[in-house]
Amino acid sequence: MLKRRQAVLAGAAALLPVSGAAWSKPMALKTVASSEPFAQIVAGGPGGLLGVSAQGNLWALALEGRAAKKLTEGLDPNTPLAVGHGRIAARRSDGGLWVHQASGSSMSVERNLATHAGLLVLPLAIVAVLKDGNQHRLARLEPNASGIWQRVALSEGNVLPDARPLQADLDGSGDGGHVVVLAGPNSERYNHGVLGDGVEATRVTILERHSLTLMRELVLDAPWVLEDIAPRKVRLAGGRDGLLSVRAGPSGGQLVLIDADPQHATALRLAAQGPALGTVNRWMSPMVCGERWLAVHTPHIGGVLHAYRQDGSHLQATRWLSGVSNHRISSRWLDTSSCSGQHLLIAGQAGRRLLLIDTAANGRVVDEIAVTSKVVGTVSLQQPGVFAVLQEDGAVSILNL
Repeated sequence: MLKRRQAVLAGAAALLPVSGAAWSKPMALKTVASSEPFAQIVAGGPGGLLGVSAQGNLWALALEGRAAKKLTEGLDPNTPLAVGHGRIAARRSDGGLWVHQASGSSMSVERNLATHAGLLVLPLAIVAVLKDGNQHRLARLEPNASGIWQRVALSEGNVLPDARPLQADLDGSGDGGHVVVLAGPNSERYNHGVLGDGVEATRVTILERHSLTLMRELVLDAPWVLEDIAPRKVRLAGGRDGLLSVRAGPSGGQLVLIDADPQHATALRLAAQGPALGTVNRWMSPMVCGERWLAVHTPHIGGVLHAYRQDGSHLQATRWLSGVSNHRISSRWLDTSSCSGQHLLIAGQAGRRLLLIDTAANGRVVDEIAVTSKVVGTVSLQQPGVFAVLQEDGAVSILNL
């Protein structure tokens, strides 16, 4: 039977003490062998885990004691890798696109991919954010007959410089959906900068995935912004997708659910809203864990984990646990927690401990472990119950439940 553990931070044990079912295998971290520190890790690749070093080298990391394999060098470690459809996509340090697949590696003729912005891997293309003068636009890139990736479509609207495009089926068409991206960058409405700069989105747009023409959009009136760079996709009734994001304004941040407006063929809507945090410049960091919608309120000052459920046009929040964090202030790496099944792995407020939380038991902490350097990211790997952990010193470890 798992003994009652001491609280990770003051107040945590009083909220949710460890009790109940036995946890027969205490958590243990196994360091991955590496010759250099890492700046980011992503699930995928030949061995199941990829790492980009601080020097811009891409490695396929081995999970079971084998040597890591270097795949390429010269990548931008500040721009996230993208994996999907048998490809690995990355921004090179010279601004170009690098793509790796079974047939080999190739690059693009473009040299203006935006730093920090996300890449979206589609079955036949890569969608990227390009810097276009004083604006940023989405581009669809496809390989030509020589295998060089080149632009075949460009969006009209100005998107966030560090936007993370994703694919979602908001209309429930069953075809995989189209491209979602945050747009309408504004540096005057909301002066906070919790995500690395003072530029915030005022629009959510859905672009047709081939032509990148506008299909639907939501436009926020002043003083509201979306204090976010990557909405989270959730599954709704009827086979449709929705989006979770953070709307911010005079009363601080609030979780919002965005979906396709059934009354208007070209519009998105705010389908449901959670309570605002009450004070300007108070932010929350949402996450999706299976079918559960979660958010850490004020992850930089106290960090309180909440669970949400939709009740009509309202998102009802239930407080679970204090003293946790899934974001580092001013970082563009959003949710540093990860889920496998019903278990959520999340850092303590100071980043020096990892907590394993049972989301099916109202956020009960079932185990915890100290780390030698602050946690900066975790990812769930393909095997159930297996996580990778990235620490501030660049070390990568594997946690196998």
